[in-house]
Amino acid sequence: MRGAASALWRHLQWRGLALAGPGAGWIVVGLGLILTDRPAVRQGAGPLIDLWCIEAWGGVWIACGVLGLVAGVMRPGQDMWGFAAIAGPPAWWALSFAVAAVVGRYSPGWATVPVYAVIILLLVIIAALTGGRRRICTCERGGHGER
Repeated sequence: MRGAASALWRHLQWRGLALAGPGAGWIVVGLGLILTDRPAVRQGAGPLIDLWCIEAWGGVWIACGVLGLVAGVMRPGQDMWGFAAIAGPPAWWALSFAVAAVVGRYSPGWATVPVYAVIILLLVIIAALTGGRRRICTCERGGHGER
C-alpha cells in the first residue's frame, strides 16, 4: 500500500493533488445536492436554482469535479482548464449566496461567502506557486524529487 501511495504522489505532486483532491470532493458535493434535501443550501443557492434545478447544479459540481480529477491525473500537459473547472462551482456558489444575502432571500448567506472565496484563493495560490508550465511526472523520469 505504501508503494502505491508513493507512486501516486510521484505522479500527482502538489499541482496534481490540488486538482484531483477537490475534483473528487466536488463529485461528492454534487451527489449530495442530488440525493439530499438541504433547505439552507436551497435558500442560499436560490439565485442559481432560479436558473436550473438543484439536481442540475449537482450535475455541474460532478462534471467540474470529474474535469478537475482528470486534469490532476493526466500527464504531462497543460492543466489550467482543470483549475478553471475546480474554481467554477465555488465561485458561482459564493456569488449566489452573496446575492441571496443582499436581496434578503437568505440573510445568513453572507457568512458562507468567505468559505467559497477561501477555496478559490487557495486554488489560485497553488496554481501560481506550482507554475503554469507542463507538469512532468517524476514517475516517467524515474526521479524522486520535484521538477
